[in-house]
Amino acid sequence: MFIGNAYFRGTLTCAFLLALFFMIQPVYAAGSGSLKGHVFDNQTKDPLIGANIIVQNTSLGIAADVDGYFEIKFIPVGTWKVKVSCIGYVPIIRELTIVEDKTLEEEFRLTAQALTGEEVVVTAQARGQVQAINQQISSDKIVSIVSEAKIQELPDFNAAAAISRLPGVSTLQSSGEDNKVVIRGLAPQYNAVAIGGISLAATGSNQIGTTSQGGAYVTSGTTNDDRSVDLTMVTPYMIQSIEVYKTLTPDMDANALGGYVNMNLREAPSGVHGDFLWQSGYTEKTNNYGNYRALASLSDRFFDDRLGVYVLANGEKYDRNSDNMNASYAITNHAIGANGYETVDVQNIALNRHIETRKRYGGNVIFDYTLPSGFIKSVNMFSRLNSISQDYRTILNYDNKSIDFSYREQNSNTDLAVNSLELQNDFGFMLANLKVANSYSRNNSPSSPFYQLSQTTGGSVTKAPDNTIPDSLTHLVTYLGGGQTLLNALSLFNSDYKEVNQTYKGDFKIPFRVSPFSGYFKFGGEYRHIDNSIDQNTPYTNLGRGNGTVNNLMVTSVLQSFPQLRFDTSKNAFPGSNFTSTNSKLWNSFLGGRFGQLFWAPDAGVLNAIVHMIANNPAFSGNQNGGWQDGLYQTLTNDYDYVENYYATYLMAELDFGPALTIIGGARYEEDNMSYFTYNLDDKRNPLIQDYRDTTVHPKNHYLLPMVQAKYNLTDWSDIRYSYSQTLARPSYTQLSPHYSMDYTESNINAGNPNLKPAQSYNHDLMITFHSNDLGLLSLGGFYKTISNFSYSTSYALFDINPPGFFTRNSFIPTPKNGATVYTFINTPYDAFVKGVEADFQTRFWYLPAPFNGVVLNINYTHIYSKATYPYMDIRTIANPNYVPGQPRFITYLLDSTRTGRLINQPNDVVNASIGYDYKGFSGRVSFVFQGNSVSNVGNYPEQDGFTKNYYRVDASIRQMLPWAGLQLFLDIQNINDANNISTQQSIGGFTSENNYGLVANLGIRYTL
Repeated sequence: MFIGNAYFRGTLTCAFLLALFFMIQPVYAAGSGSLKGHVFDNQTKDPLIGANIIVQNTSLGIAADVDGYFEIKFIPVGTWKVKVSCIGYVPIIRELTIVEDKTLEEEFRLTAQALTGEEVVVTAQARGQVQAINQQISSDKIVSIVSEAKIQELPDFNAAAAISRLPGVSTLQSSGEDNKVVIRGLAPQYNAVAIGGISLAATGSNQIGTTSQGGAYVTSGTTNDDRSVDLTMVTPYMIQSIEVYKTLTPDMDANALGGYVNMNLREAPSGVHGDFLWQSGYTEKTNNYGNYRALASLSDRFFDDRLGVYVLANGEKYDRNSDNMNASYAITNHAIGANGYETVDVQNIALNRHIETRKRYGGNVIFDYTLPSGFIKSVNMFSRLNSISQDYRTILNYDNKSIDFSYREQNSNTDLAVNSLELQNDFGFMLANLKVANSYSRNNSPSSPFYQLSQTTGGSVTKAPDNTIPDSLTHLVTYLGGGQTLLNALSLFNSDYKEVNQTYKGDFKIPFRVSPFSGYFKFGGEYRHIDNSIDQNTPYTNLGRGNGTVNNLMVTSVLQSFPQLRFDTSKNAFPGSNFTSTNSKLWNSFLGGRFGQLFWAPDAGVLNAIVHMIANNPAFSGNQNGGWQDGLYQTLTNDYDYVENYYATYLMAELDFGPALTIIGGARYEEDNMSYFTYNLDDKRNPLIQDYRDTTVHPKNHYLLPMVQAKYNLTDWSDIRYSYSQTLARPSYTQLSPHYSMDYTESNINAGNPNLKPAQSYNHDLMITFHSNDLGLLSLGGFYKTISNFSYSTSYALFDINPPGFFTRNSFIPTPKNGATVYTFINTPYDAFVKGVEADFQTRFWYLPAPFNGVVLNINYTHIYSKATYPYMDIRTIANPNYVPGQPRFITYLLDSTRTGRLINQPNDVVNASIGYDYKGFSGRVSFVFQGNSVSNVGNYPEQDGFTKNYYRVDASIRQMLPWAGLQLFLDIQNINDANNISTQQSIGGFTSENNYGLVANLGIRYTL
């Protein structure tokens, strides 16, 4: 399936490398043999991942893989001393004789380091720490790792939470659950996420907003398709290790401007093994003890251990209820006040009681078959997150002097799946690895009703004074009761987002030894076909008499079907008292009563019955005289089908100059050819005359990305690493789309921009690491990124002539009004900068006398600074210098302006710390997470910026082995300190959002076979 120029470039590269190999083969192959081995714990027989194996007085060395195996090729014939070491264990040196053209196989059993006379024990937490340390030390990249043993000890509910414990990593949350990772201050869409080296399909998210149409608020669907991956679907119990690569080599996907997250799934070890877990939990927010998680896994190997089969299945149910407040602000006076900012006032405050039950189902089946010189492996993983939620909102509208109410419910499924087939074989002169994979995601919301009600009579909300924080405005609200609350609009949102990635990948590695150095050449290529589509509908109706013949028929039909309802003819609307819920818990104290209670909540059962009756009656559909508005503007506006064909090829080499210095360098070529199909519409307000224009564009881009890095072992217990790399971040599908939509006033246009370029980052990383049995691991590092062509959302007015690179009125059909506003995306011409320092310390106090030798400590700190230039357009009006009678007295034009600020989602400081204690069968850990304030949104003016406040959370986990072999009791507690997520406005410090989720605790039992 390799086609086009990328195919020929890749073919020529491979042919050149093979010719080069055959020319140099006689140099390195003569007079040498190989050493194969297995490194494991002498007591537990567990493999020692990342153990370091060195042939002393040569440049030859390697690290053990995840199963503890290794192979060193082209060792000169003769007798050599081989040193095997692993942090936490006593190193051994063995004298071995290498015979020409033969492979020597050896086992290395290491003994855990302990005080003389003390029992040799590697405890649960220590084992996880040792695994992670050794993998990081042995890596030729700058990487942070969470090992399998460490994952099992953390109180984290999903993969994103486990990753957030690493240096430089923070998270975003969905309903209080970590779901996406921010690496070194760069948002989730700038990071790649993979399973076993296969990039995952973006999961998307369907969001429901409200827009005003004809004086009523109705549902408008929006799609978040920013290429990021939601990790709430991945349970930690299926993961063998998580690697967060801060630097890349040419054999890795370069679409990872911030970092590359790779998760390896568990495989079948030798023998029969099983894992069975049950836990039930408590959610403080709902005072409910109904959460549960059930998990079972079983594995074995057959045919003399050649065939391995691993099967896992999990099912979970848990509450993610929360109370959320949001506030919006507007600039009322551009004069600079005493506080140094322009005057603002509060537009509205939204109080949202979010009720959500999540169910997660998943499993994986992994087969692997050992070949004489390689393996075949099939990885199959599926996970589904089912979310059932209700949102009861009270909106205090200080701008319109009203109280608005809305209700939304959603039953959505988010699926994530990976199927891959991998073949690896060692031909002696070359190691070949071939992969074919399919990655699939789907985010489906088949039916999400939404209702808008308002109370406008009697001046229920007084206009907010300037520069007053929201907390001081509660006395300006007067609620007049459900009888004065009127039903404005009903809608029935549905959306189906899908992405399918087909990947074909080949990597070829040719080892060599030419005195005085050894190493390997590596080359390969990748083809990925990505199909991303969405089908979204946003039909609605304004249910009231006087809105047209059909609307009058709908009102009559509703009254006939629901005779208990009352219609207020004086207001031409259904009063909210018809739909008042009898569940008083829905409007009790909200976030400590700062804004009192939620004033009112609807009975969703009646409203749902009404909207489904209307939507399913063809007589009410698509009529210009009111009725159920389900025309083309409501059914095609957000639909699209986007196809990308991604090609990559690379060439790299590793040179080992003795045991001290390793240099890796090369280049990666990437090409992306796209075909984006969508519809363009403008709202005619009449379904019978709406029209659409289908549009297809074919943007493309290609990049050659050089990369180099070096690792120098200063001593046996320290090394220094430097890396230079170039990485990319491709814009989201929506940003690149040729789609635009225009409202019925022809004054507001939402538009994509197919001419956007990928952001490109030039990265410098430096890290020094100290490691020993006594110290553990101490790493200190710094990074600096220069990023060009960042894409940003912006808005500006449209005229017949706009600056180059910007839309004009003539860019759209029909031509919008002069001065209409377009909301779109641009590449900034200004570079952005991200820099920071990282420190990581991991140690255990094995050298202290019992019982203090069971203490395990982990702490890491990252400080990040970023600076970006945000372009925006100012509208300016000046007197016409060439004025003559009959011509305009004034000229309106756009002025290109800029302002600087931090990158969105970038925290200033990130701290993760934990202290644990193991004693015999007991293991306990207290964890601390701190994420400093970050930018949540950037406006055209500083007064429009939003910032998250510092967030810190305390978690705890306790494990106790029971007297029966393999049986363990555990308790996990998250958010002990009841931390809230809070964002604030820049100038007066009022909140822009506050989310409260509360404490969650889970008690469980686990049996390991």
